This record gives sequence, structure tokens and C-alpha cells, in this order.
Amino acid sequence: MKANDTSTCGEFIEAIHRQPYVRDVYLAYLIRGARRTKTDGFPIIEGWMIPDKPPAHLLQWDRRYDKHDPATTGMSFYCVDSKINPILNNPKRYVDKLKKYECVVGMDASPYDNMPLVVQKSQIYVNLAITYFFGSQGMRVIPNVRIGNSETLSSLDAYPKNHLICIGTNGFTHRLDNRKIFKDQVSRVIESLTPSGILVYGPVSDYVFEAAIVRSIPIYQYDSYMMTRNRELCVERKKRIGGH
Repeated sequence: MKANDTSTCGEFIEAIHRQPYVRDVYLAYLIRGARRTKTDGFPIIEGWMIPDKPPAHLLQWDRRYDKHDPATTGMSFYCVDSKINPILNNPKRYVDKLKKYECVVGMDASPYDNMPLVVQKSQIYVNLAITYFFGSQGMRVIPNVRIGNSETLSSLDAYPKNHLICIGTNGFTHRLDNRKIFKDQVSRVIESLTPSGILVYGPVSDYVFEAAIVRSIPIYQYDSYMMTRNRELCVERKKRIGGH
């Protein structure tokens, strides 16, 4: 085509505009190249994406501006869903922001066991898809394992065995009835994945993590922001009382 051949150039541009545009409504790019589980088609997290050692520190996303050293810190998403919705809606936008951390813990969109099954599986899919995407972008990722009711156990096929995993306990172990349900879920996860170690963001109960303890699986506990803040408030209160 000649430089001054405007008619041909115009036809070419018009042809481009006539091409159908298909919107990526479910962010299919997240799982490009992923292997899939046989039962539900969940994207499989690859072992090579996962670091061999846990980070020295673990931070939650809504406290990311607190003082920390990203080179020795893992970023987690154990906060209310509204705080992580921007990432869920546009993971590409956050790649560069997250790459500076030593590792990233998998997403934590909540699959509560009282949700309809289709919603539980959808939440688990989102967690796995974004975790896989971040791993495919060169980040070290530690899978955050979340299941709903017993009908979601097939999702455990998406995690590699004998690797680090992460579990968040903050807010799950206060009520005794919830504690029993959570213990059963943790036991099933451990039996299925036999992890090399478990990162726990929040309190660690011997009762809840009995399955790991009897197998001598290392548990790496990190205080949540609320645990740290409550401890600071307790110290401040004691100082005020002692000062009177």
C-alpha cells in the first residue's frame, strides 16, 4: 500500500472496526495456560509458583501502608471483601504493586458454607484464578485454602500436595460451634494436601490444628492486625491505670 493511498487505508481501518468485539466478562485471561481439575474445571496452582520458605512477616491488604519491609513481607487479603473487590475486579492493575513483596498469599473471597453451592464454587474459583494469574506473572504465591461445605471438597484437587499453604483463622474460632466446623475443614485440607507447612494468619488453636500437630507439620503463626492492635491497647490501658 502506498503512503498516499488514502482509499485503501480507509478501507483497512473500516475492516478493523467491523471485527466483532467480545468482552472478557469473566476475566478468562486469568487462567490462560492453566491445567484444570477434572470435576469442576478449577485452575490448578503449580508447585513451582510456591516458595519453599515462609516470609518473615505477613501483612493484610488494608494495612499495606503500615511500616514494613516488602522484601521480607508476604501480602495477604484477610480483610472484608469490600477492601479487596478492586483487585477481584481488575487483577492486572495490581501486578506491579504486588510484585515488590516477597510473596503473595492467595485471594480470600469468602465461600461461606451457607451460600448456595454455585456461589461457593464461584468464590473458590475466583480465589484460585487470581492466585494462578499472580503466579503466572512471576510472583511467588502461597495458596490460601478455603472450602465451603462438603460439596466443595473437589476444589482441593487444585492445590499441589506437599507444599506450603495458608489458612486465615481471624474471626472463625470465637464461637464454639464454628470452631468444630472449622476444625473439620482444616483436618480435611491437611489429609488431602499433606502440606509441608501451614501459615496461619490469626490465632492458632491446638484443637483446630490437631491434624497438623499429630503429623508434625510446621505451623507458622502470624498475628493479625486486630490481635496486634488489641495487645497495644491493653498495654496502653495498663499504663493509664498504673499512672493514677
